[in-house]
Amino acid sequence: MSEGNRSPIPAELRRQILVEAGHRCAIPTCRYVDVDVHHIIPWEECRKHDYDNLIALCPNCHRRAEKGEIDRKSLRMYKSNLRFAMEKYSHFEMDVLFELYQARPNAALPFPTYLGLLIKRILDAGFVEIRVDPSMSVHFGTIKMSPDFLVLTQKGRAFIESLGLKDVGY
Repeated sequence: MSEGNRSPIPAELRRQILVEAGHRCAIPTCRYVDVDVHHIIPWEECRKHDYDNLIALCPNCHRRAEKGEIDRKSLRMYKSNLRFAMEKYSHFEMDVLFELYQARPNAALPFPTYLGLLIKRILDAGFVEIRVDPSMSVHFGTIKMSPDFLVLTQKGRAFIESLGLKDVGY
């Protein structure tokens, strides 16, 4: 079968790959939202579309993978880490962790108290802490109007780095 006769990736399989990555690049330091589905072992060698051989990459990371700048072993590790993290934590929780990781160390992200349930798993895991500044507390009747602050813990930083973020500089 020539490249021109290559069958398209089935829609359901493509959807699974995109959902696995949260419709973002699977490279943790990238996370760009415009993505392609890439064959880890090139189509020319395997001639099939298998879930375990497909990964979502942005056009830039896709091009780098095709040039060999991102090797197959790394791509498999990214895919494996992505499955683990995405099955355990919500996309919102992962985005909060990435946002805090990319901020300066000990940065605090304002976070409305009433949304605490959305980050319950990363709170329970000890990846983030909620800090309250009583001097900034504003109440309207019994409702707290001022935000609390989220801070990434050392445990949270180590978790993100275990996903392949060791090379991100500040």
